[in-house]
Amino acid sequence: MEFHLNFPVRRQFRTSENGIIIPCSLLSGNLIIDSYAKVDTGSEYCLFQREVAEELQIEVENGFPIKLSTLTGSFTCYAHTVLLDTFGIQFESVVLFHPGRNTSRNILGRVGWLNNLHLGLTMDDELIYLGPAYS
Repeated sequence: MEFHLNFPVRRQFRTSENGIIIPCSLLSGNLIIDSYAKVDTGSEYCLFQREVAEELQIEVENGFPIKLSTLTGSFTCYAHTVLLDTFGIQFESVVLFHPGRNTSRNILGRVGWLNNLHLGLTMDDELIYLGPAYS
């Protein structure tokens, strides 16, 4: 059986040793920060570097604390509501900010990003297909 899917957005992405990296923007108040993040469908949450929060003038530790567990240990991050934009698809999102400085990457996970989108990937030509989950 063949299925046909329709997505309003198709863009090239880049792969790196860290995975699939795409541009994204976070908006808070009248501030906008353009960044890049790793698409990680296995991550429960969106997680951004502390420096992104500071550029948005967000007090990281004033957010709702959420403890994350990894293979190497656990740490507490802080949840804040922002507008998240990827390839022109924008929605309100709860994202976590890391409390430490100089973390290695930003992550787009299931809660806050994937639960707001329909997603398709073709790895051979490095294309990402996106559409809003609710239209």
